[in-house]
Parts: sequence; C-alpha cells; structure tokens
Amino acid sequence: MMEKENQFKEVYVATSYGRMRALVSVSRQSNAATYFLLHGLLCSGTFMEPTAHELIPQNTVCIPDMLGYGKSETPERALNIEEHAASLRELIDVIGLVQPVLVGGSYGCSIAAELAAQLASDPKHNVRALVLIGPADVQGKSVQELLGNLARDGIHEPVIMVPNVIGDVSRIGIDRCLKQLDYMSDHDLDKALLDCGAPILLIKGELDKLSSEELVQEKFQTVPNCQALNVIGSAHCLSVSEPALIAEMLQDFVGQGDLNDVYSAA
Repeated sequence: MMEKENQFKEVYVATSYGRMRALVSVSRQSNAATYFLLHGLLCSGTFMEPTAHELIPQNTVCIPDMLGYGKSETPERALNIEEHAASLRELIDVIGLVQPVLVGGSYGCSIAAELAAQLASDPKHNVRALVLIGPADVQGKSVQELLGNLARDGIHEPVIMVPNVIGDVSRIGIDRCLKQLDYMSDHDLDKALLDCGAPILLIKGELDKLSSEELVQEKFQTVPNCQALNVIGSAHCLSVSEPALIAEMLQDFVGQGDLNDVYSAA
C-alpha cells in the first residue's frame, strides 16, 4: 500500500472560486484510462482513496478535495452544484486530464453529472464515461428523514469511516452542509444526465438507505445509454467498503461498455 500511496502527487490549483487541492497519480501505460473521483457531502477526498488505490498504477487517477473540503480553500459561502462543477472544470483544464471518466459518490454524483454536462460541448475534454455510486435520493425528504436514513445506513458501513466523517463535518460546518443539501435538492439531475452525452453507469448498494432503488430504476429506464448494478450485501459508501469491486466495475465498464448484467446482483 505504501508504494501506491507514494505514487500520488499533491497539487494545488487556483480556480475562480478558490484554491483547490488534489491528489494525482499519472500512469505510464499507453492504454491507461483517466479517473476523476468526486467525494460526498460529509467527507473530503479521503472518501474515494480506497478505490483510487485499486485503480493505480494501471490508470491515471485524480482525487480533488472540492472547495470547502479537506485541504482545499473554503469560499465565503457554500457553492452550488453548478459552481462546484465549474471549479472542477478549471482543475481538469489546468492538470490537463484527457477524456476523463467522471466518478461521483453520493453528493458527488450530482456534481459529476453537472460537470459531465458542462464538458459535453468541450471537444478538448470529451468525457469518456460517467459513473454514479450511490446517488443520494433527497427529493421531497426533510432533514430529519435524511438524518434517520444516514443513521440506518451507518450500521452497515466500515467503522473506520466514523473519525474521518466527524473530522470532515467539523471542518465543513453543519450550516454549510445543510445549504449544499438544499442546492442538491434544487439541482436538475435528469437534465444533466440527458445533456452529458456519455455512457452512464449507476451503482447502488443493496442496503443503501441514502439512495433508493426507485431513483436508480427511474434513471435506468429514462436516461439513454445507461446501465445499473446493485451490489448485494453492501450499503452507501461503496468506495470505502468495496473498493476492489468498485474498481473492477469501473474498469469493466470503461473497457467493455456493455456489462450485460444490467441491474442484477454484482
């Protein structure tokens, strides 16, 4: 593991919204894919690191701390989904990522989808694929209901996540988290998915209480070029609890395109 950790370089990029930190590992393999991993609402880029380690060194991987998270600068106000996507677009441009596979986890799903839509008209970047892991179902739900779902999901998650989430939330602040939750509720995910023009893979854990089978099935049935997988026996934070499996799914999807296993047991 130490060898893989040493393959990540820490970079800082000035964007129009603030200075952003990212970990980047560049593969030397000629057929390498590029994965851009976006974390969730209550955590920083560390949320995606277990999966990232499974993807290197055969792939190029970038894990940003979105603005307001981790070691990135905190703007004076919470950024909405479109602004987060715009800042990440600047990061991609500066680092020079080509044909990235955008991978969002939880809250990061909305931002990944919006970023894919923003990049759809940019031939320089040309998103290779969009993968949403545990897209959070927040529409029409109160904060109390969402907190209850979070608690019910938590009993199925790795204990190692607890100190990381507590540390990240204490830095982010409850008010900012709630504001960004409002932004996610207001964001038109369907439009972003329809506009992105890239192959889409939805992944949901069977025990996930923050996403929903109804949401995934709806997107699968209504969005063109969309596939979906259900991970039996796992909950919301698949990038932490099932990193090897998620990395395998990502690479199979990018390499093969058609997984055939559409919305069945993974």
